[in-house]
Amino acid sequence: MRLHLTVSAIVILLLEPLLQILAVRNSGDCSYAKHELLKFVCKGIVPLDLQVMFRDGRAPPDTPFSVWESERNGSEDTVLLVSFYAQRLEDYDTVRLQGDHHWSGYKFLAKTNNRTDLLTFIGPCTVHCFPFSLRYPIELKRHCLGYGLSTDGNNVTNKPILHYGSLLVRSSEVSNASTFSPFRTLLLVVCAAIIWYFCTFVAD
Repeated sequence: MRLHLTVSAIVILLLEPLLQILAVRNSGDCSYAKHELLKFVCKGIVPLDLQVMFRDGRAPPDTPFSVWESERNGSEDTVLLVSFYAQRLEDYDTVRLQGDHHWSGYKFLAKTNNRTDLLTFIGPCTVHCFPFSLRYPIELKRHCLGYGLSTDGNNVTNKPILHYGSLLVRSSEVSNASTFSPFRTLLLVVCAAIIWYFCTFVAD
């Protein structure tokens, strides 16, 4: 009995990284972005100082990103989208976030002067819509427009959206704690299955 409990604990520990990834596929209610036309603002790479300040483990320094903003620029209802890794979006002038009935899935309706495409980002990929204001997207926007950090801590966006085109994080000089390796996780799962099989059928 004690052996089985020990093996169960080991399996849970080994599966924890995978369970964390499955838990963050999509989060938040993105319905406030429905029908919002988001225009391309700028693009850049995440600087070291912003990574240190906001500790976004999935966007280490030098991560490419683009900023998209609704037409109600400057109002409290402005929707601000920051997209990481998804450089394909940069070929377009405007995007709309298209969701299903429960917003558990999403697509991007992207347009240029010449064409309109419905882009589906296949996982690992996440969209996070926040029910509270954030400073992080504003500072990324300021950076790619060539401005320094805001001196006003109240300079936030009330309807922020963060889109990660990949959950595979490159190693960061600041922190490697959030780096996820699919191969490593698969290897751990296989090892856990072997241990479980041995304890169930051999030990009995």
